[in-house]
Amino acid sequence: MASLTLAIDSSSTAFSVAVVNDTEAVLEVDSIQFQKQSKPASGRSSAGDDDSLPQGYVRKRSKGQGKPSRIFPPGASTLLTPMIQTVLEKYGVTLKDIDLIAITKGPGSFTSLRAGVVTAKTLAYASDTPVLGINTLEALAFGVAELSLIGDSLESSEKLKIRPVVNAQRGQLFSSYFQAYLDAHSILQLEEISNSQITEFETWKSSLVAGDIITGPGIPKTLTSELATQLNCELPPEPNRICSASLIGRLARKKYTAGERESYWNLEPIYFRPSTAEEKFDRKQAGSQS
Repeated sequence: MASLTLAIDSSSTAFSVAVVNDTEAVLEVDSIQFQKQSKPASGRSSAGDDDSLPQGYVRKRSKGQGKPSRIFPPGASTLLTPMIQTVLEKYGVTLKDIDLIAITKGPGSFTSLRAGVVTAKTLAYASDTPVLGINTLEALAFGVAELSLIGDSLESSEKLKIRPVVNAQRGQLFSSYFQAYLDAHSILQLEEISNSQITEFETWKSSLVAGDIITGPGIPKTLTSELATQLNCELPPEPNRICSASLIGRLARKKYTAGERESYWNLEPIYFRPSTAEEKFDRKQAGSQS
């Protein structure tokens, strides 16, 4: 019987859920597709309009008199559960048929990561199903390695150097450095050369070497294809530089098959630094004590 993984990617504001059969995604839905079913006709409306909105949508009124209010779509905390239910129903299975739950644990959007990890832990606990948290940067590197190595006639000794990045705001990046290769049995191997960290863009750029493959949704606009060429680095097409639930599910299944295990009690998001709200709170506390 095939092994089924319920995979969740909540590393960004556009998140996704997938059912992965062994290592192949068989059904995936993202939040953009899902929201189209109930999206309001307009993202803006006058402040005096009726506040009746589709479930999960919220209205933020403008402070300026006469200016239109803005309507914001629901986030991961609202959408993940119905998305999971929809994917399972469409594939014709229940949570009892799932033998692994996979979730991105960061780095990424603070709020979405929290919602995703809490959802995965709750499902794992309620159904007594194993769960694995996947580093977003490792998943991005794995995706590039799959495209570059699997099916290609490369020597098993050839190694790719992959530099995944995620936007950390403030002119900074979440970054890491991986090497990928096919072993003697033509099985994809991925090794982390340096630990995931926050780096300034200029510092990160100066560390690039010829032959590096740069990937991830955090690639700054200043790093165009032309600049990548000048640096002698490879920049995959944009659709191949994003994370997804199906990618998370494939990597998690590979790790699980290799014997990796994780307790849902200990699974926590990877933030690397306090959130903006936490930093403001800390400054306020420090000011009140001075």
